Amino acid sequence: MGQVLIAGITFAALAIVGVVLFAQEGPEYTPQIEIQQRVNASSDILYLKHSGGESLSFSDLDLIVIIDGNKKVLTEEEIQGCTGKNSWGLGDVIEIDLYKTWGVHLDSDNCVDVFLVDRGSKQLIQKATMPIEGMCSPLMKPGKWYFFTTVEGDDSDKVNLRYLHDCDPAVNFSAVPDEKYNDTFLGIEGKEYNPKNNFAHELKGETVGLTFGFCENDFKWSGAHNATILMIYSLQTQPSEFSLEIAGENMPIFDPVNCASNKWHMYNQTVPININSISDLKFNIHVNVIGKKSIEIDYLAVCLS
Repeated sequence: MGQVLIAGITFAALAIVGVVLFAQEGPEYTPQIEIQQRVNASSDILYLKHSGGESLSFSDLDLIVIIDGNKKVLTEEEIQGCTGKNSWGLGDVIEIDLYKTWGVHLDSDNCVDVFLVDRGSKQLIQKATMPIEGMCSPLMKPGKWYFFTTVEGDDSDKVNLRYLHDCDPAVNFSAVPDEKYNDTFLGIEGKEYNPKNNFAHELKGETVGLTFGFCENDFKWSGAHNATILMIYSLQTQPSEFSLEIAGENMPIFDPVNCASNKWHMYNQTVPININSISDLKFNIHVNVIGKKSIEIDYLAVCLS
């Protein structure tokens, strides 16, 4: 009889892309560094200072900047242009002109998240959230998809958020939830869906929490009454049991017909919510899987209305 693998995943608030849940051997080495960071909103400049730990070659580093949910990736050449060097050592400062690089102007409502990822091991080195002018309190606007920005839990150093915001560009979904997309098969006219993510995460029954990283005391709640989860997923086998929940409300489970098909589907469901704080917006997935089968998630986001 196959071994029963129980995977309990807690997602606090939204968006994840590309997670394959299965057992994997031995963790790969991840460099250890410390950084100091600040943002100058008046000049649209982001400063990242290497304040301790190992030196890193920029060829081994992925630097991702997320501004209010919009992901920007700095290329190796762009990082070198910011420093005039090929590596990042103690005391070195990466100075990123956000407007010159991406045409982004900052204001006091922006929240900037930075992710440093080791390119070889695909592991998160460090994540930082920076308020603008002492604030980090964006309003979650209705009709907009939001992604996870912060990882909590014992395995936080193993979760690579760079894979959580992309999907096959051939897939189009509306900015506002649409019922016609509920659990839709993504293989169209003989063309297979091409997942953008191959992130592998070892789960030994622990809970991983993905959150926004907003400052709880300053957060401006939009007063939304509904939450929509959009998820692109593939199941290799039908779980013995599984459940979906957001903000304490049960959500419709996956269509059983799609289980064990090993095909990609889009899940799009809306449920009413009643919350007063961003910390209440938690997305839970509980899965019982027989043997070493897995559930793959290529994209996960939430939209409030």
